[in-house]
Amino acid sequence: MFREDDDGWSNPKVLIIFALIFLCGLAAGSAITRTYLHSRIQGMGTTATMEAARHYGVIRLKTELGLTPDQEKTIMQVLDDYGKYYQNIEDEREDVAEHGRRRILDTLTPDQQARFNRIFRKH
Repeated sequence: MFREDDDGWSNPKVLIIFALIFLCGLAAGSAITRTYLHSRIQGMGTTATMEAARHYGVIRLKTELGLTPDQEKTIMQVLDDYGKYYQNIEDEREDVAEHGRRRILDTLTPDQQARFNRIFRKH
């Protein structure tokens, strides 16, 4: 029934097939997750997301920790400051990315620019 010279799990062909199956599953899962998360994140504005997170966090902390009104006020201020700081960082990141994209486009020929824009879907 089984041949004595079959290596089974140590056969390189078997290992390569399992590795390919694993990598295909990983790629498919990654693509699906990325598409799903991007659609969910883009559906919500940054301000709305931060606002929802801020209220969820404060309500949860208030009930679980029994915060006093002064503590709640301080925590709200910290979260507001963090939200503003995060938004500033995000704006700066977008500016840096756009600056880099512009520099790349400036070095390309018009044909290369068109292809570059098609690759990254930026017109």
